[in-house]
Amino acid sequence: MKLLKLGAILLAAPLMWSLQAGSVRAQSEAELKEMQKKAMSYYDILYPNDTLKDWFTTNVGLEKGAGPWQNIYKPVPLQMYWFPVRHYVKPDGTYYDQLLEKYKPTDCVKCHEEVTPGSVNDWRDSTHANPKKNPRFAEKTQQIEKLLGREIKEVTCSDCHGKDHKELYMPTPANCGECHPQQTTEFMSEAERGRPNHIDGLAANVIPPWYPEMFRRGYPAAQFGCDLCHATDRCNICHSRHKFSAAEGRRPEACMSCHMGFDHPDAESYGESKMGYIYHLEGEHWDWEKPLAEIVPGKDYRTPTCQFCHFDQGDGKFAHNPVTKGVWRMGTVPPKGVDYKSSLKNYPHGINLPPLNYSLDVYSPENKKRSEQWVSVCSKCHSPRFARLYRENLNDFMFEMWRLQDRAQAILDDIVANDAFEVPIKERDIFPLGDILADALGPGLLGDAVYKAFKTQGGKVPVIGPILGLHGLFATGRNNPSEIEITYADMWFGDKAHAYKGVAHGQQDIAWWYGAAKMYQKINILESQAIGLKRGKKVDQLVAAKERKGIAGMVGSIVGVVAVVMIGAAMWRKRRGSRH
Repeated sequence: MKLLKLGAILLAAPLMWSLQAGSVRAQSEAELKEMQKKAMSYYDILYPNDTLKDWFTTNVGLEKGAGPWQNIYKPVPLQMYWFPVRHYVKPDGTYYDQLLEKYKPTDCVKCHEEVTPGSVNDWRDSTHANPKKNPRFAEKTQQIEKLLGREIKEVTCSDCHGKDHKELYMPTPANCGECHPQQTTEFMSEAERGRPNHIDGLAANVIPPWYPEMFRRGYPAAQFGCDLCHATDRCNICHSRHKFSAAEGRRPEACMSCHMGFDHPDAESYGESKMGYIYHLEGEHWDWEKPLAEIVPGKDYRTPTCQFCHFDQGDGKFAHNPVTKGVWRMGTVPPKGVDYKSSLKNYPHGINLPPLNYSLDVYSPENKKRSEQWVSVCSKCHSPRFARLYRENLNDFMFEMWRLQDRAQAILDDIVANDAFEVPIKERDIFPLGDILADALGPGLLGDAVYKAFKTQGGKVPVIGPILGLHGLFATGRNNPSEIEITYADMWFGDKAHAYKGVAHGQQDIAWWYGAAKMYQKINILESQAIGLKRGKKVDQLVAAKERKGIAGMVGSIVGVVAVVMIGAAMWRKRRGSRH
Protein backbone atom coordinates (compact mmCIF):
# COMPACT_ATOMS: atom_id res chain seq x y z
CA MET A 1 0.00 0.00 0.00
CA LYS A 2 2.92 2.34 0.71
CA LEU A 3 4.15 1.78 -2.83
CA LEU A 4 0.71 2.60 -4.19
CA LYS A 5 0.63 5.81 -2.21
CA LEU A 6 4.15 6.80 -3.21
CA GLY A 7 3.40 6.14 -6.84
CA ALA A 8 0.07 7.92 -6.74
CA ILE A 9 1.67 11.02 -5.27
CA LEU A 10 3.78 11.23 -8.37
CA LEU A 11 0.59 11.45 -10.39
CA ALA A 12 0.10 14.91 -9.04
CA ALA A 13 2.62 16.03 -11.63
CA PRO A 14 2.10 15.18 -15.30
CA LEU A 15 3.19 11.63 -16.01
CA MET A 16 5.17 12.81 -19.00
CA TRP A 17 7.85 15.38 -18.34
CA SER A 18 8.70 18.13 -20.80
CA LEU A 19 11.31 17.37 -23.41
CA GLN A 20 13.71 19.45 -25.38
CA ALA A 21 11.95 18.56 -28.60
CA GLY A 22 14.71 19.44 -31.02
CA SER A 23 14.19 21.39 -34.23
CA VAL A 24 11.51 20.17 -36.61
CA ARG A 25 14.07 19.79 -39.38
CA ALA A 26 17.60 18.70 -38.47
CA GLN A 27 20.21 21.22 -39.60
CA SER A 28 23.46 19.42 -38.94
CA GLU A 29 25.06 16.09 -38.10
CA ALA A 30 25.69 17.39 -34.58
CA GLU A 31 21.99 18.09 -34.08
CA LEU A 32 21.12 14.65 -35.41
CA LYS A 33 23.60 13.09 -32.96
CA GLU A 34 21.95 14.96 -30.11
CA MET A 35 18.52 13.83 -31.30
CA GLN A 36 19.78 10.26 -31.58
CA LYS A 37 20.99 10.38 -27.99
CA LYS A 38 17.55 11.53 -26.84
CA ALA A 39 15.69 9.07 -29.01
CA MET A 40 17.69 6.10 -27.75
CA SER A 41 17.00 7.32 -24.19
CA TYR A 42 13.28 7.29 -25.01
CA TYR A 43 12.03 5.60 -21.85
CA ASP A 44 14.62 7.15 -19.53
CA ILE A 45 13.45 10.62 -20.56
CA LEU A 46 9.74 9.87 -20.47
CA TYR A 47 9.99 7.97 -17.16
CA PRO A 48 12.84 9.75 -15.36
CA ASN A 49 12.69 8.14 -11.90
CA ASP A 50 12.78 4.65 -10.42
CA THR A 51 9.09 4.58 -9.50
CA LEU A 52 7.90 5.42 -13.02
CA LYS A 53 10.35 2.93 -14.51
CA ASP A 54 8.99 0.29 -12.12
CA TRP A 55 5.46 1.17 -13.26
CA PHE A 56 5.95 1.16 -17.01
CA THR A 57 9.33 0.10 -18.39
CA THR A 58 10.80 -2.62 -16.18
CA ASN A 59 10.10 -5.91 -17.93
CA VAL A 60 8.02 -8.12 -15.65
CA GLY A 61 6.66 -10.43 -18.31
CA LEU A 62 3.17 -11.56 -17.40
CA GLU A 63 3.78 -11.83 -13.65
CA LYS A 64 2.11 -8.52 -12.79
CA GLY A 65 0.57 -5.51 -14.43
CA ALA A 66 1.72 -1.94 -15.04
CA GLY A 67 1.13 1.37 -13.31
CA PRO A 68 0.26 2.06 -9.66
CA TRP A 69 -2.12 -0.92 -9.46
CA GLN A 70 0.37 -3.40 -10.92
CA ASN A 71 0.06 -5.84 -8.01
CA ILE A 72 -3.73 -6.02 -8.28
CA TYR A 73 -3.86 -7.75 -11.66
CA LYS A 74 -1.87 -9.91 -14.06
CA PRO A 75 -2.02 -8.98 -17.75
CA VAL A 76 -3.49 -11.22 -20.40
CA PRO A 77 -0.83 -12.92 -22.59
CA LEU A 78 -1.48 -10.73 -25.65
CA GLN A 79 -0.20 -7.72 -23.73
CA MET A 80 3.33 -8.93 -24.40
CA TYR A 81 2.78 -7.63 -27.96
CA TRP A 82 0.77 -4.53 -27.11
CA PHE A 83 3.22 -3.34 -24.42
CA PRO A 84 6.46 -5.20 -25.16
CA VAL A 85 8.81 -3.13 -23.00
CA ARG A 86 6.81 -4.08 -19.94
CA HIS A 87 5.37 -7.49 -20.74
CA TYR A 88 7.22 -9.20 -23.61
CA VAL A 89 8.17 -12.83 -22.93
CA LYS A 90 10.83 -14.38 -25.14
CA PRO A 91 9.62 -17.38 -27.17
CA ASP A 92 10.56 -20.87 -26.14
CA GLY A 93 9.31 -24.42 -26.60
CA THR A 94 9.95 -27.41 -28.79
CA TYR A 95 8.87 -25.83 -32.07
CA TYR A 96 11.17 -22.85 -31.56
CA ASP A 97 14.12 -25.11 -30.67
CA GLN A 98 13.55 -27.21 -33.79
CA LEU A 99 13.68 -24.10 -35.94
CA LEU A 100 17.02 -23.12 -34.41
CA GLU A 101 18.38 -26.57 -35.26
CA LYS A 102 17.16 -26.28 -38.83
CA TYR A 103 18.26 -22.68 -39.47
CA LYS A 104 21.33 -20.72 -38.47
CA PRO A 105 20.88 -17.51 -36.46
CA THR A 106 21.77 -15.58 -39.62
CA ASP A 107 19.02 -17.29 -41.64
CA CYS A 108 16.24 -14.99 -40.44
CA VAL A 109 14.62 -14.56 -43.86
CA LYS A 110 14.79 -18.28 -44.78
CA CYS A 111 13.28 -19.27 -41.45
CA HIS A 112 10.50 -16.71 -41.55
CA GLU A 113 9.61 -17.58 -45.12
CA GLU A 114 8.40 -20.81 -43.55
CA VAL A 115 7.06 -19.40 -40.28
CA THR A 116 5.65 -15.95 -41.17
CA PRO A 117 5.78 -15.48 -44.97
CA GLY A 118 3.57 -12.39 -44.83
CA SER A 119 6.12 -10.55 -42.70
CA VAL A 120 8.93 -11.48 -45.08
CA ASN A 121 7.02 -10.25 -48.12
CA ASP A 122 6.17 -6.99 -46.38
CA TRP A 123 9.83 -6.53 -45.51
CA ARG A 124 10.94 -7.27 -49.09
CA ASP A 125 8.59 -4.54 -50.29
CA SER A 126 9.92 -2.07 -47.73
CA THR A 127 12.59 0.60 -47.85
CA HIS A 128 14.42 -1.37 -45.16
CA ALA A 129 15.08 -4.09 -47.74
CA ASN A 130 16.17 -1.56 -50.36
CA PRO A 131 17.19 1.64 -48.54
CA LYS A 132 18.57 3.34 -51.68
CA LYS A 133 15.74 2.49 -54.04
CA ASN A 134 15.37 6.08 -55.26
CA PRO A 135 17.32 9.35 -54.95
CA ARG A 136 15.19 10.62 -52.05
CA PHE A 137 15.76 7.53 -49.91
CA ALA A 138 19.39 7.25 -51.00
CA GLU A 139 20.00 10.74 -49.59
CA LYS A 140 18.28 9.88 -46.31
CA THR A 141 20.16 6.60 -46.05
CA GLN A 142 23.48 8.34 -46.55
CA GLN A 143 22.59 10.66 -43.69
CA ILE A 144 21.85 7.65 -41.47
CA GLU A 145 25.09 5.98 -42.54
CA LYS A 146 27.02 9.03 -41.31
CA LEU A 147 25.07 8.88 -38.08
CA LEU A 148 25.86 5.19 -37.54
CA GLY A 149 29.34 5.23 -39.00
CA ARG A 150 28.73 2.26 -41.28
CA GLU A 151 27.34 1.38 -44.69
CA ILE A 152 23.72 0.23 -44.92
CA LYS A 153 22.92 -2.21 -47.71
CA GLU A 154 19.71 -3.38 -46.07
CA VAL A 155 18.05 -3.27 -42.67
CA THR A 156 17.45 -6.88 -41.65
CA CYS A 157 15.57 -8.68 -38.90
CA SER A 158 18.55 -8.64 -36.53
CA ASP A 159 18.88 -4.85 -36.77
CA CYS A 160 15.49 -4.47 -35.09
CA HIS A 161 15.09 -7.69 -33.06
CA GLY A 162 18.66 -8.46 -32.01
CA LYS A 163 21.18 -11.03 -33.18
CA ASP A 164 21.00 -13.44 -30.25
CA HIS A 165 18.09 -15.85 -30.72
CA LYS A 166 18.02 -16.49 -27.00
CA GLU A 167 17.61 -12.77 -26.33
CA LEU A 168 15.24 -11.61 -29.05
CA TYR A 169 13.15 -8.51 -28.33
CA MET A 170 10.31 -6.51 -29.82
CA PRO A 171 11.59 -3.17 -31.15
CA THR A 172 10.48 0.06 -29.50
CA PRO A 173 10.86 3.74 -30.46
CA ALA A 174 14.19 3.66 -28.62
CA ASN A 175 15.40 1.13 -31.22
CA CYS A 176 13.86 3.03 -34.12
CA GLY A 177 15.44 6.25 -32.85
CA GLU A 178 18.95 5.02 -33.58
CA CYS A 179 18.32 5.52 -37.30
CA HIS A 180 15.28 7.84 -37.15
CA PRO A 181 16.14 10.28 -34.35
CA GLN A 182 14.27 13.30 -35.70
CA GLN A 183 10.97 11.44 -36.11
CA THR A 184 11.34 9.80 -32.69
CA THR A 185 12.12 13.00 -30.79
CA GLU A 186 9.23 14.76 -32.51
CA PHE A 187 6.98 11.92 -31.39
CA MET A 188 8.37 12.18 -27.85
CA SER A 189 7.53 15.89 -27.78
CA GLU A 190 3.83 15.00 -27.55
CA ALA A 191 4.48 14.66 -23.82
CA GLU A 192 4.79 18.44 -23.55
CA ARG A 193 1.05 18.84 -24.15
CA GLY A 194 -0.02 16.42 -21.43
CA ARG A 195 -2.85 13.96 -21.85
CA PRO A 196 -4.36 12.98 -24.18
CA ASN A 197 -1.41 11.99 -26.34
CA HIS A 198 -0.06 8.85 -27.96
CA ILE A 199 3.03 8.67 -25.75
CA ASP A 200 0.84 8.28 -22.68
CA GLY A 201 -1.21 5.41 -24.10
CA LEU A 202 -0.13 2.75 -21.60
CA ALA A 203 -0.44 5.07 -18.61
CA ALA A 204 -3.90 6.24 -19.67
CA ASN A 205 -4.91 2.59 -20.02
CA VAL A 206 -3.84 1.13 -16.70
CA ILE A 207 -4.11 4.03 -14.24
CA PRO A 208 -7.94 4.53 -14.30
CA PRO A 209 -9.39 2.45 -11.47
CA TRP A 210 -11.97 0.63 -13.59
CA TYR A 211 -9.18 -1.15 -15.50
CA PRO A 212 -7.79 -3.20 -12.57
CA GLU A 213 -11.30 -3.47 -11.11
CA MET A 214 -12.44 -5.38 -14.21
CA PHE A 215 -9.59 -7.83 -13.60
CA ARG A 216 -10.70 -8.20 -9.98
CA ARG A 217 -14.23 -8.96 -11.16
CA GLY A 218 -13.01 -11.61 -13.59
CA TYR A 219 -13.26 -9.79 -16.94
CA PRO A 220 -9.65 -9.29 -18.11
CA ALA A 221 -10.05 -10.45 -21.73
CA ALA A 222 -13.07 -8.17 -22.17
CA GLN A 223 -10.70 -5.20 -22.19
CA PHE A 224 -9.04 -6.29 -25.44
CA GLY A 225 -10.13 -3.07 -27.13
CA CYS A 226 -8.69 -0.89 -24.35
CA ASP A 227 -5.34 -2.67 -24.53
CA LEU A 228 -4.93 -2.69 -28.29
CA CYS A 229 -6.15 0.87 -28.85
CA HIS A 230 -3.99 2.28 -26.05
CA ALA A 231 -0.81 0.60 -27.29
CA THR A 232 0.11 3.91 -28.90
CA ASP A 233 3.64 4.61 -27.70
CA ARG A 234 5.16 2.75 -30.67
CA CYS A 235 6.04 3.64 -34.25
CA ASN A 236 4.14 0.72 -35.78
CA ILE A 237 0.77 2.10 -34.74
CA CYS A 238 0.98 4.23 -37.90
CA HIS A 239 3.74 2.55 -39.94
CA SER A 240 2.51 -1.04 -39.91
CA ARG A 241 5.12 -3.73 -39.64
CA HIS A 242 7.04 -5.02 -41.48
CA LYS A 243 6.68 -2.63 -44.36
CA PHE A 244 7.02 0.50 -42.20
CA SER A 245 5.96 2.66 -45.10
CA ALA A 246 6.10 6.44 -44.74
CA ALA A 247 3.60 6.67 -47.59
CA GLU A 248 1.17 4.43 -45.71
CA GLY A 249 1.58 6.57 -42.60
CA ARG A 250 0.52 9.66 -44.55
CA ARG A 251 -2.86 8.25 -45.52
CA PRO A 252 -5.97 8.83 -43.36
CA GLU A 253 -6.53 5.10 -42.95
CA ALA A 254 -3.38 4.94 -40.81
CA CYS A 255 -5.32 6.80 -38.11
CA MET A 256 -8.73 5.24 -38.52
CA SER A 257 -8.40 1.88 -36.77
CA CYS A 258 -8.23 3.73 -33.44
CA HIS A 259 -9.79 7.11 -34.21
CA MET A 260 -13.28 5.85 -34.84
CA GLY A 261 -16.38 4.81 -32.99
CA PHE A 262 -18.18 5.81 -29.82
CA ASP A 263 -15.79 8.21 -28.09
CA HIS A 264 -13.77 9.70 -30.97
CA PRO A 265 -15.59 9.24 -34.31
CA ASP A 266 -12.88 10.91 -36.37
CA ALA A 267 -12.92 8.30 -39.13
CA GLU A 268 -16.67 8.61 -39.59
CA SER A 269 -16.83 12.40 -39.36
CA TYR A 270 -13.86 12.99 -41.69
CA GLY A 271 -14.59 10.03 -43.97
CA GLU A 272 -18.22 11.05 -44.53
CA SER A 273 -17.48 14.76 -44.89
CA LYS A 274 -17.05 16.49 -48.24
CA MET A 275 -13.29 16.39 -47.62
CA GLY A 276 -13.43 12.66 -47.03
CA TYR A 277 -15.47 12.02 -50.16
CA ILE A 278 -13.00 13.92 -52.32
CA TYR A 279 -10.21 11.84 -50.79
CA HIS A 280 -12.11 8.58 -51.45
CA LEU A 281 -12.75 9.58 -55.06
CA GLU A 282 -9.30 10.88 -55.93
CA GLY A 283 -6.81 9.82 -53.26
CA GLU A 284 -5.50 6.80 -55.14
CA HIS A 285 -3.95 9.15 -57.68
CA TRP A 286 -2.06 11.34 -55.19
CA ASP A 287 1.68 11.07 -54.60
CA TRP A 288 1.94 9.57 -51.14
CA GLU A 289 5.72 9.29 -51.34
CA LYS A 290 6.03 13.08 -51.17
CA PRO A 291 6.74 14.49 -47.67
CA LEU A 292 3.98 16.62 -46.16
CA ALA A 293 6.14 19.75 -46.16
CA GLU A 294 6.33 19.53 -49.96
CA ILE A 295 2.58 19.10 -50.53
CA VAL A 296 0.90 21.90 -52.50
CA PRO A 297 -2.81 22.10 -51.49
CA GLY A 298 -5.12 21.77 -54.46
CA LYS A 299 -2.33 20.36 -56.60
CA ASP A 300 -0.88 17.38 -54.74
CA TYR A 301 -3.84 16.94 -52.38
CA ARG A 302 -7.15 18.41 -53.45
CA THR A 303 -8.46 18.01 -49.92
CA PRO A 304 -6.64 17.69 -46.60
CA THR A 305 -5.87 14.47 -44.78
CA CYS A 306 -5.68 13.82 -41.04
CA GLN A 307 -1.90 14.12 -41.19
CA PHE A 308 -1.82 17.24 -43.35
CA CYS A 309 -3.94 19.15 -40.81
CA HIS A 310 -2.74 17.69 -37.53
CA PHE A 311 1.00 17.39 -38.25
CA ASP A 312 1.21 21.02 -39.39
CA GLN A 313 3.33 22.97 -36.88
CA GLY A 314 3.06 26.32 -38.67
CA ASP A 315 5.56 28.22 -40.81
CA GLY A 316 5.61 25.42 -43.38
CA LYS A 317 6.92 22.86 -40.88
CA PHE A 318 5.45 19.41 -40.30
CA ALA A 319 6.40 17.00 -37.52
CA HIS A 320 5.51 13.62 -36.02
CA ASN A 321 3.41 15.36 -33.37
CA PRO A 322 -0.33 15.71 -34.03
CA VAL A 323 -1.33 17.09 -30.61
CA THR A 324 0.37 20.49 -30.49
CA LYS A 325 -2.68 22.43 -31.73
CA GLY A 326 -5.22 20.65 -29.52
CA VAL A 327 -7.52 23.06 -27.68
CA TRP A 328 -10.62 21.16 -26.54
CA ARG A 329 -8.65 18.00 -25.59
CA MET A 330 -11.37 15.51 -26.59
CA GLY A 331 -14.01 17.78 -25.06
CA THR A 332 -14.03 16.01 -21.68
CA VAL A 333 -12.62 18.75 -19.41
CA PRO A 334 -15.14 21.42 -18.30
CA PRO A 335 -14.26 24.80 -19.83
CA LYS A 336 -14.27 28.14 -18.11
CA GLY A 337 -16.85 30.61 -19.41
CA VAL A 338 -19.99 28.59 -18.59
CA ASP A 339 -22.33 29.73 -15.80
CA TYR A 340 -22.61 26.27 -14.26
CA LYS A 341 -25.66 25.51 -12.13
CA SER A 342 -24.58 21.98 -11.21
CA SER A 343 -21.65 20.60 -9.25
CA LEU A 344 -19.55 21.22 -12.38
CA LYS A 345 -19.04 24.72 -11.01
CA ASN A 346 -16.72 23.20 -8.40
CA TYR A 347 -14.73 21.06 -10.86
CA PRO A 348 -12.12 19.62 -10.23
CA HIS A 349 -13.45 19.35 -6.65
CA GLY A 350 -9.99 19.60 -5.10
CA ILE A 351 -8.69 16.61 -7.05
CA ASN A 352 -5.01 16.96 -7.85
CA LEU A 353 -4.59 14.04 -10.25
CA PRO A 354 -3.81 14.88 -13.88
CA PRO A 355 -5.71 15.13 -16.15
CA LEU A 356 -8.47 15.81 -13.59
CA ASN A 357 -6.82 18.78 -11.91
CA TYR A 358 -7.76 21.77 -14.04
CA SER A 359 -10.54 23.57 -15.86
CA LEU A 360 -10.02 24.30 -19.52
CA ASP A 361 -9.49 27.90 -20.62
CA VAL A 362 -10.27 27.92 -24.34
CA TYR A 363 -9.31 31.59 -24.58
CA SER A 364 -5.99 31.49 -22.75
CA PRO A 365 -3.11 33.08 -24.70
CA GLU A 366 -1.73 29.63 -25.52
CA ASN A 367 -5.07 28.33 -26.78
CA LYS A 368 -5.77 31.50 -28.75
CA LYS A 369 -2.46 30.91 -30.51
CA ARG A 370 -3.42 27.30 -31.23
CA SER A 371 -6.77 28.41 -32.61
CA GLU A 372 -4.99 30.84 -34.92
CA GLN A 373 -2.78 27.98 -36.07
CA TRP A 374 -5.95 26.09 -37.02
CA VAL A 375 -7.23 29.12 -38.90
CA SER A 376 -3.93 29.21 -40.79
CA VAL A 377 -4.22 25.50 -41.68
CA CYS A 378 -7.81 25.84 -42.88
CA SER A 379 -6.91 28.98 -44.84
CA LYS A 380 -4.76 26.89 -47.17
CA CYS A 381 -7.99 25.83 -48.85
CA HIS A 382 -10.61 28.27 -47.51
CA SER A 383 -10.73 32.02 -47.09
CA PRO A 384 -9.28 33.25 -43.76
CA ARG A 385 -12.65 34.81 -42.87
CA PHE A 386 -14.47 31.51 -43.41
CA ALA A 387 -11.79 29.63 -41.46
CA ARG A 388 -12.01 31.99 -38.49
CA LEU A 389 -15.82 31.95 -38.46
CA TYR A 390 -15.77 28.16 -38.58
CA ARG A 391 -13.36 27.99 -35.66
CA GLU A 392 -15.47 30.43 -33.63
CA ASN A 393 -18.57 28.40 -34.44
CA LEU A 394 -16.88 25.26 -33.11
CA ASN A 395 -16.15 27.02 -29.82
CA ASP A 396 -19.71 28.38 -29.54
CA PHE A 397 -21.09 24.93 -30.34
CA MET A 398 -19.00 23.29 -27.63
CA PHE A 399 -20.10 25.84 -25.03
CA GLU A 400 -23.72 24.99 -25.91
CA MET A 401 -22.98 21.30 -25.43
CA TRP A 402 -21.39 22.01 -22.05
CA ARG A 403 -24.47 23.96 -20.96
CA LEU A 404 -26.50 20.86 -21.79
CA GLN A 405 -24.10 18.72 -19.82
CA ASP A 406 -24.42 21.12 -16.88
CA ARG A 407 -28.20 20.68 -17.03
CA ALA A 408 -27.82 16.91 -17.09
CA GLN A 409 -25.29 16.96 -14.26
CA ALA A 410 -27.76 18.91 -12.10
CA ILE A 411 -30.34 16.17 -12.63
CA LEU A 412 -27.87 13.55 -11.41
CA ASP A 413 -26.75 15.78 -8.53
CA ASP A 414 -30.35 15.81 -7.27
CA ILE A 415 -30.64 12.02 -7.50
CA VAL A 416 -27.39 11.59 -5.59
CA ALA A 417 -28.36 14.11 -2.91
CA ASN A 418 -31.67 12.30 -2.30
CA ASP A 419 -30.18 8.81 -2.77
CA ALA A 420 -33.10 8.18 -5.11
CA PHE A 421 -31.42 5.43 -7.12
CA GLU A 422 -33.37 2.22 -7.70
CA VAL A 423 -31.16 0.64 -5.05
CA PRO A 424 -29.81 2.77 -2.17
CA ILE A 425 -26.15 3.71 -2.39
CA LYS A 426 -25.28 1.67 0.71
CA GLU A 427 -26.56 -1.46 -1.04
CA ARG A 428 -24.35 -0.95 -4.13
CA ASP A 429 -21.07 -2.53 -5.03
CA ILE A 430 -18.13 -0.17 -4.63
CA PHE A 431 -16.91 2.38 -7.13
CA PRO A 432 -13.99 0.75 -9.00
CA LEU A 433 -11.19 0.28 -6.45
CA GLY A 434 -13.35 2.28 -4.05
CA ASP A 435 -12.19 0.13 -1.14
CA ILE A 436 -8.55 1.20 -1.52
CA LEU A 437 -8.58 4.57 -3.33
CA ALA A 438 -8.80 6.70 -0.18
CA ASP A 439 -5.87 5.00 1.55
CA ALA A 440 -3.83 4.71 -1.65
CA LEU A 441 -4.18 8.31 -2.78
CA GLY A 442 -5.00 10.31 0.34
CA PRO A 443 -6.68 13.74 0.64
CA GLY A 444 -3.75 15.53 -0.98
CA LEU A 445 -4.54 13.93 -4.34
CA LEU A 446 -8.26 13.21 -4.04
CA GLY A 447 -9.19 16.45 -2.32
CA ASP A 448 -10.79 16.53 1.14
CA ALA A 449 -14.40 16.09 0.00
CA VAL A 450 -13.77 13.18 -2.35
CA TYR A 451 -11.38 11.55 0.11
CA LYS A 452 -13.88 11.74 2.97
CA ALA A 453 -16.66 10.38 0.78
CA PHE A 454 -14.63 7.31 -0.18
CA LYS A 455 -13.24 6.86 3.33
CA THR A 456 -16.51 7.13 5.22
CA GLN A 457 -18.66 5.21 2.74
CA GLY A 458 -16.25 2.35 2.17
CA GLY A 459 -16.07 3.08 -1.55
CA LYS A 460 -19.84 2.89 -2.13
CA VAL A 461 -19.88 6.29 -3.76
CA PRO A 462 -21.63 7.39 -6.98
CA VAL A 463 -19.16 9.34 -9.13
CA ILE A 464 -20.71 11.06 -12.12
CA GLY A 465 -19.53 13.45 -14.80
CA PRO A 466 -16.20 14.34 -16.36
CA ILE A 467 -13.61 11.57 -16.68
CA LEU A 468 -14.04 9.61 -13.42
CA GLY A 469 -17.72 9.21 -14.28
CA LEU A 470 -16.63 7.05 -17.20
CA HIS A 471 -16.98 4.07 -14.88
CA GLY A 472 -20.63 4.28 -15.92
CA LEU A 473 -19.54 2.81 -19.25
CA PHE A 474 -16.59 0.64 -18.20
CA ALA A 475 -17.63 -1.14 -15.00
CA THR A 476 -20.01 -3.91 -14.06
CA GLY A 477 -20.89 -4.15 -10.40
CA ARG A 478 -24.02 -5.11 -8.50
CA ASN A 479 -26.38 -2.13 -8.83
CA ASN A 480 -23.43 0.04 -9.84
CA PRO A 481 -23.65 1.84 -12.18
CA SER A 482 -27.41 2.28 -12.36
CA GLU A 483 -29.42 2.99 -15.49
CA ILE A 484 -29.57 6.76 -15.04
CA GLU A 485 -25.79 6.94 -14.57
CA ILE A 486 -25.25 4.90 -17.75
CA THR A 487 -27.63 7.20 -19.65
CA TYR A 488 -25.72 10.25 -18.49
CA ALA A 489 -22.28 8.79 -19.23
CA ASP A 490 -23.46 7.76 -22.69
CA MET A 491 -24.61 11.33 -23.27
CA TRP A 492 -21.64 13.36 -22.10
CA PHE A 493 -18.94 11.04 -23.39
CA GLY A 494 -20.39 9.48 -26.53
CA ASP A 495 -23.05 11.83 -27.86
CA LYS A 496 -21.02 14.95 -27.08
CA ALA A 497 -18.00 13.39 -28.81
CA HIS A 498 -20.06 12.86 -31.97
CA ALA A 499 -21.32 16.44 -31.79
CA TYR A 500 -17.78 17.77 -31.35
CA LYS A 501 -16.13 15.66 -34.03
CA GLY A 502 -18.95 16.19 -36.49
CA VAL A 503 -18.56 19.96 -36.32
CA ALA A 504 -14.74 19.85 -36.20
CA HIS A 505 -14.53 17.73 -39.36
CA GLY A 506 -17.45 19.23 -41.26
CA GLN A 507 -19.85 16.27 -41.11
CA GLN A 508 -23.28 17.70 -40.47
CA ASP A 509 -25.24 14.48 -39.97
CA ILE A 510 -22.89 13.22 -37.25
CA ALA A 511 -22.83 16.67 -35.65
CA TRP A 512 -26.64 16.70 -35.50
CA TRP A 513 -28.35 13.28 -35.53
CA TYR A 514 -25.57 11.38 -33.78
CA GLY A 515 -24.50 14.32 -31.63
CA ALA A 516 -26.54 17.35 -30.65
CA ALA A 517 -29.93 15.70 -31.26
CA LYS A 518 -28.88 12.75 -29.09
CA MET A 519 -27.85 15.19 -26.36
CA TYR A 520 -31.31 16.76 -26.43
CA GLN A 521 -32.96 13.34 -26.35
CA LYS A 522 -30.83 12.18 -23.42
CA ILE A 523 -31.76 15.31 -21.43
CA ASN A 524 -35.41 14.38 -21.76
CA ILE A 525 -34.69 10.75 -20.92
CA LEU A 526 -32.72 11.80 -17.83
CA GLU A 527 -35.54 14.06 -16.66
CA SER A 528 -38.06 11.26 -17.12
CA GLN A 529 -35.83 8.76 -15.35
CA ALA A 530 -35.31 11.22 -12.49
CA ILE A 531 -39.06 11.75 -12.08
CA GLY A 532 -39.59 8.01 -11.93
CA LEU A 533 -36.79 7.51 -9.43
CA LYS A 534 -37.97 10.29 -7.11
CA ARG A 535 -41.55 9.02 -7.36
CA GLY A 536 -40.30 5.56 -6.48
CA LYS A 537 -38.41 7.00 -3.52
CA LYS A 538 -41.61 8.64 -2.22
CA VAL A 539 -43.58 5.44 -2.71
CA ASP A 540 -40.96 3.52 -0.76
CA GLN A 541 -41.13 6.11 2.02
CA LEU A 542 -44.95 5.97 2.13
CA VAL A 543 -44.94 2.19 2.17
CA ALA A 544 -42.34 2.20 4.92
CA ALA A 545 -44.36 4.75 6.91
CA LYS A 546 -47.55 2.74 6.43
CA GLU A 547 -45.77 -0.39 7.52
CA ARG A 548 -44.47 1.41 10.58
CA LYS A 549 -47.96 2.70 11.33
CA GLY A 550 -49.44 -0.76 10.82
CA ILE A 551 -46.85 -2.30 13.08
CA ALA A 552 -47.46 0.40 15.68
CA GLY A 553 -51.21 -0.33 15.52
CA MET A 554 -50.64 -4.03 15.88
CA VAL A 555 -48.35 -3.48 18.83
CA GLY A 556 -50.91 -1.13 20.40
CA SER A 557 -53.70 -3.68 19.96
CA ILE A 558 -51.59 -6.41 21.47
CA VAL A 559 -50.66 -4.16 24.41
CA GLY A 560 -54.35 -3.27 24.87
CA VAL A 561 -55.43 -6.90 24.86
CA VAL A 562 -52.68 -7.81 27.30
CA ALA A 563 -53.69 -4.89 29.55
CA VAL A 564 -57.36 -5.95 29.53
CA VAL A 565 -56.41 -9.54 30.33
CA MET A 566 -54.13 -8.43 33.15
CA ILE A 567 -56.77 -6.09 34.63
CA GLY A 568 -59.41 -8.82 34.36
CA ALA A 569 -57.13 -11.29 36.07
CA ALA A 570 -56.41 -8.85 38.85
CA MET A 571 -60.14 -8.21 39.44
CA TRP A 572 -60.85 -11.94 39.44
CA ARG A 573 -58.17 -12.55 42.07
CA LYS A 574 -59.55 -9.69 44.16
CA ARG A 575 -63.13 -11.03 44.11
CA ARG A 576 -61.95 -14.53 44.87
CA GLY A 577 -59.94 -13.24 47.80
CA SER A 578 -62.93 -11.35 49.22
CA ARG A 579 -65.13 -14.51 49.09
CA HIS A 580 -62.60 -16.44 51.10
